[in-house]
Amino acid sequence: MAEHQTSNGSSVRGTPQSAAALGLPREGLHLRVAGTPDALPQIRHLVVEAAERSGFGEEDVAKIEMAVGEACSNIIEHAYLTQPLRQEIEVSVHQFPDRLEITILDYSTINFSVEEAPGVGLDDYIDTQRRRGLGLYIIRTFVDRVEHRFICGQGNELRLVKFFA
Repeated sequence: MAEHQTSNGSSVRGTPQSAAALGLPREGLHLRVAGTPDALPQIRHLVVEAAERSGFGEEDVAKIEMAVGEACSNIIEHAYLTQPLRQEIEVSVHQFPDRLEITILDYSTINFSVEEAPGVGLDDYIDTQRRRGLGLYIIRTFVDRVEHRFICGQGNELRLVKFFA
């Protein structure tokens, strides 16, 4: 059985349990931050904390953190280049019996579907010696499901799902 440390120093043994048993509130965790680069550490901390409490191993925690970090970085760098409705990012994390879901909301007027957008494949990235452009690849391969929905007049909702193994 695995042992996991929570932020308050207590440890949890065994396989993933209910959110309440691990200290996650029933309604999940929620964070609203400015859509700026200095907010990224807060977002990453929230996601890492939730993934660790949920019982994910070190590698999966890192993958979830990277996928969420890339999605939020893309919002800041690309979606908020134009005048957004408001320049905030909201991140919610919910644990279910079989998965962890992270929902990211932005207020961009740009409809950008991560699941449908063309991305650079890893082989093309290496062949062309690019230094940037792996964000979509990371998001799509580091979580199990990517769902996007654009709400006209409100912004984008991106849901990233990682299932317990």
